[in-house]
Amino acid sequence: MSKQIFKLVAAIATVIAFTVAPLNALAVQTPSEGVASPGASPTPAVGIALILPDEEQVPTGLVIIDDGERTLSDVTDGFTDPDETSDMFEEWGWERNVIRAFHTPADATADPEEVDGIYISVHEFGSPDAAAEALDYSVEVHLGDIALAEQDHEELGETSTVLFGEQPYGSEITIYVQQGNALIRLSASSPEGDPTEEAIALMEWMIEQAQLDQ
Repeated sequence: MSKQIFKLVAAIATVIAFTVAPLNALAVQTPSEGVASPGASPTPAVGIALILPDEEQVPTGLVIIDDGERTLSDVTDGFTDPDETSDMFEEWGWERNVIRAFHTPADATADPEEVDGIYISVHEFGSPDAAAEALDYSVEVHLGDIALAEQDHEELGETSTVLFGEQPYGSEITIYVQQGNALIRLSASSPEGDPTEEAIALMEWMIEQAQLDQ
């Protein structure tokens, strides 16, 4: 099997795990353009979709490889207890979820020190307090991945948590932020570098967009 074919096959396998089980083994190494997430609609909701960045806002060389809106069932299937999560999200007035993922093209030669993948998920809940509770719940589940640990950080948005760890595909940072009714989650990875600076800068841009939308 050629190196390019192997890379594409591995990337496709990764995005399935990444989008179906987004709170567990979070491989940000996602496939080439044209591969869509299971259950994701290609038409994001107006409002929270405005928080999502385009290719102009992410590190150079990354392209959009997944973009859409997910149902509550799509979302909760990625949690360890989908029924409990569905009940909790409904109690918190969950309304919608939009996602967008970026990755270096499969045929590109990427610098292993640079960010090669970014995954963003934005939920809208019934109130800021509900969004904050959903953040705590999501972080608790996400920390089931023993490779990740909470990191000290400057406060982002109204409530935030930063996780960092080493994964088989490189270093990964995941940032959770509650801003108003929105719960924003951003994961970024780099094969040999540290994606922290780029991830925080992108999250700060997203928070600004969320504030404009409030």
